[in-house]
Amino acid sequence: MRQRYFQPYSTAAIFENPTNGWREAVPRRAWLWMLLFGVFYMAARSLWMPLGITLGILFVTTMVSWVFLLIVAPLVWVTTAVKARDMLEASYLRRGWLEIDPDNQ
Repeated sequence: MRQRYFQPYSTAAIFENPTNGWREAVPRRAWLWMLLFGVFYMAARSLWMPLGITLGILFVTTMVSWVFLLIVAPLVWVTTAVKARDMLEASYLRRGWLEIDPDNQ
């Protein structure tokens, strides 16, 4: 059984599926996990649209010039890490999940 209580100091937001009550937390350090694990973290968190866009940008850049990839790849990597929390929150809201206050769960 999944825990119903999340630590407020390590959790940025909590989302609950209205159909079955399942809760998922968005960690405050999502940027760190995205920076360390990148596309694997996106796949594990079901961020399929950002994953496809990221891989598409890297593929097109590789087709244009692999030398240009040395500039674009780190920029894409850091940008996805910075926007990790926003991408996770938008993903849950797009799926119809309800946001729960981490302090009053």
